[in-house]
Amino acid sequence: MSNTHVVVIAVLLCRGLAWGQDASDPQTIRDLVQEVRELKSETQQLRDELLALKAQQTSVQATSQAAAPASEATPVEGSLAPTQPETTFHSLYGIRWQGFGEVHYKVLDQRQPELGTYGFVPGSAGNFYTGDFDLFLHSRLSDRTSVQADVVFQEVDAQSYKLDMRQALLKIDWSEHLKLAFGRYQTAIGYYNTAFRSAAWLQTTADRPLVMEYASNGGLLPTQAVGVSITGAIPSGKLGLSYIGEYGSSDTIRPDISGSGLFNDENDGNHALVGIVIRPDWLSGLQGGSSFFHDKISDSVVSVTDRFGQSILNTYVVYSGHKVESLNEAFLIRQTQLVTGRVFNTPAFYTQISRQWGLIRPFFRYQYVNASSLNTIYDDVGLRAGPSFGARYDPTSSVALKAQLDHTQRRGLPDLNGLHLQVAFTF
Repeated sequence: MSNTHVVVIAVLLCRGLAWGQDASDPQTIRDLVQEVRELKSETQQLRDELLALKAQQTSVQATSQAAAPASEATPVEGSLAPTQPETTFHSLYGIRWQGFGEVHYKVLDQRQPELGTYGFVPGSAGNFYTGDFDLFLHSRLSDRTSVQADVVFQEVDAQSYKLDMRQALLKIDWSEHLKLAFGRYQTAIGYYNTAFRSAAWLQTTADRPLVMEYASNGGLLPTQAVGVSITGAIPSGKLGLSYIGEYGSSDTIRPDISGSGLFNDENDGNHALVGIVIRPDWLSGLQGGSSFFHDKISDSVVSVTDRFGQSILNTYVVYSGHKVESLNEAFLIRQTQLVTGRVFNTPAFYTQISRQWGLIRPFFRYQYVNASSLNTIYDDVGLRAGPSFGARYDPTSSVALKAQLDHTQRRGLPDLNGLHLQVAFTF
């Protein structure tokens, strides 16, 4: 019985006693009838207010759940990559946001020229640098429409910083089977590029695999573009199939990783990408996929008019579950010189495995890239292969400490060894 009903009964009992003393008084009867009517009115008003409060509470919870941001242009929208640590988003004026930062110390054992990125100065003397300071923003405009952005302040030479808009997307979710994104996005070439944003805190290792490094930092692939991305689920039962398609424009300017100081402006033409992903229900955390990317690029170091047709085939199998992380990706980059018809194939792959033991996650990664010495686009790359191993330690839910040792074989150059220490955090 509610408190309101108790009050009504108590009042009626009290009035009943008074009525028993003077039940023949018409005025008393009218007063009692009026009070009962008022009490009924007040009771109904309280009920309405309680129902309105419950409805408002339900609406707030639904809005909060609907506003949870999805990962950036992943093949299957709506969930962060399974390898990423849990994230906590803040809210300000309807904009959900999260910040990331990192501090590095790195040292190499060779004085041979090597690309310095994220603020690192190559050479045998180690140095500190801050890398990326990342702000991830998400705002829901309606039930189907949202805006997502990834803004990065990146350290460059001489402890100066540049602003990079890694993502800026208007997303429209028509249904489970059709989701659109317009703006600047990370291309769906490979699992790593779609699953991980730029913040080092999100990934197990201290750095990205070379083939999946951002092109502006020496990576081999067109990692970002402006255009439209389409993705959605394919009715397939327990197979969990989904598709992704992209059409957009890249403008990749890739510095030589040999440290020569040269930059190759690829003057990319519009690209097209199609891909398929499988996430079977029978093994949670397992994901496989493949994509095909095509565009045209230039070798601007030789000649802006020296055009190549570029096709990139990618396939991957990843698993994240039971504290185990296994990432495996292979690439074939095929570049055809349009004037001569000469073809250059560059195979690349990486495999990474780790397991969580309490607060520590040891990891091992092996990566391989083999570009022809006759390929003037990748003449700075050549053969680069070797292992990395180390560990990630999370003393709190928002701080990660990483130590990583790298060994790289290089064609025509001495082997390169490096120590990479990192403090990554989120706020």
